[in-house]
Amino acid sequence: MAKTQIITIGRRFGSGGRVIGKCLAEKLGIPFYDKELITAAAKQSGLCDSFLQNFEETPTSSLMYSLVMNAQNGGFYMGKPIELVAYEAQINAVREAAKNGPCVIVGRCADYILKDDYDVVSVFITASPEYRAARAAKLENISIKEAQAKLNRMDKARASYHNYHAETKWGASDSYELCINSEKLTTEQAADPVSYTHLRAHETRRHL
Repeated sequence: MAKTQIITIGRRFGSGGRVIGKCLAEKLGIPFYDKELITAAAKQSGLCDSFLQNFEETPTSSLMYSLVMNAQNGGFYMGKPIELVAYEAQINAVREAAKNGPCVIVGRCADYILKDDYDVVSVFITASPEYRAARAAKLENISIKEAQAKLNRMDKARASYHNYHAETKWGASDSYELCINSEKLTTEQAADPVSYTHLRAHETRRHL
């Protein structure tokens, strides 16, 4: 029996990975999960969604420091360190989303969490720092300098979170089935369903 196919998307900040993922899900007629997973995890764990959002965007070194300090100072929730509760809640939310059938999931280490139980097509969206900074500056109405600083901060946090929890290396081409440079393609081209639905982990890796 064929496994349910789940498309997971990792992305560099400012590359448009979320927009591409949403466009792809709409073309395929399947659910799209990003912030929805934060909300689901928050409801399940009892933690506020803003805490969970910051949890993924905090470098692992800071999370580990918080874990140690909270443990020393009694920072527990439901009998566990609060950081562990947050991580487990997000894992459960990813798995619950996948149980509902084919879907597109952005971030949350979904490729690693689901790899053993589903037909996972792991995708990474990237672009040059210049392109991403210009895009982020325009979307968030901030200066290029501010956008560049945010790029560095967010990419570092996402890499740290992924590399700590998964066995693959965040952003490395050989960690994904498909790598896309969003600077070279329109959103419609990057979200071409054929590029995703015909791809399997055992096939030759493709890079656009």
